Amino acid sequence: MFQKKFRYMAAVLAAIMITQGSFTAFADEIGPGYDEQNKASTDTSVTDPANAWKKVNGVYVDNNGKTIEGALLRGISVAKWQGDIDWAKVAADDISFAFIKMMSYGYEGGYTMDPNYEKNMKGASDNGVQTAPYVYLQTKTVEEAKAAAKYAVEKVSGYNVKYPIAVDVESKYILELSVQELTDVVNAFCDTIAAAGYTPIVYSDYSKFTTEMDTKQIHYDIWLARYGADGTYEGRTIWQCTDKGRVNGINGNVCLEFAYKDYAPVTKGTAVDAGEWKNERGKWYFYRDGGRMSGWINPDGYWYYLDPSELGAMVTGTTMTIDGVGYTFDANGVMQ
Repeated sequence: MFQKKFRYMAAVLAAIMITQGSFTAFADEIGPGYDEQNKASTDTSVTDPANAWKKVNGVYVDNNGKTIEGALLRGISVAKWQGDIDWAKVAADDISFAFIKMMSYGYEGGYTMDPNYEKNMKGASDNGVQTAPYVYLQTKTVEEAKAAAKYAVEKVSGYNVKYPIAVDVESKYILELSVQELTDVVNAFCDTIAAAGYTPIVYSDYSKFTTEMDTKQIHYDIWLARYGADGTYEGRTIWQCTDKGRVNGINGNVCLEFAYKDYAPVTKGTAVDAGEWKNERGKWYFYRDGGRMSGWINPDGYWYYLDPSELGAMVTGTTMTIDGVGYTFDANGVMQ
């Protein structure tokens, strides 16, 4: 009798442990800024090449040394997994923006703030790094998504946030929804962020964007995670290219991002690119060190696009789709 009771109690305990284990695995989400090999992001045994994802001869290159066409700025995404960050060193290592985890917002209004959120927001801002908070979303209804977005807006008050507030769509919990249901939840979050005067952006990987939601119904910018391939995707303005990047000021690997759109353009008079304009047969070209440039340039505090298909001629007076994103240029070629 005692043995039967013992076996029964052991079975119940095992079931509880299994249930709790599955819940813990679900609740302990990954998300941007997480190193799958090591939560503390201190495993340096696997990293990208030293010159990968950096500027080489004035242009950003990938892990194979190939030019990343259209990439304007380099950034990172961080959370508690990155530990204490030296933001002065980060800023000095050509990091212009940072997606910073704010919280996980879950079922029936439960939420968990990232313990380093406030510290990272202040550290980045104090060192000139543009901040972009993100929310790991686990809500299953439109109303819950709206509540999550409203709370996110409350938590960014007091910060000068010019870059987007991101909704991280990858939780197994919300992926149980149908394509239409998940699309509606994402739009509800983004609509609420936009109504508050901020720019929303949707984060996920290529597979989820193409199979779990209908991005044709989501009229907001896309933050695409896609490793081992280029970052091309309709509506993509941010590309997360690797989770094995290295940046000064961070102990271990970190996710690296490239922006194809500057959400906080520099003011007039702050030049990025040195060189000179030349008018040739009615078209303007930009030369640096004797060579004709192409792609994005910022010679005088404004952004211009030199069309590679037109041998670097400046685009003027039109709206042009570049890497899946529409940009408008005035008669002087300035991006609006």
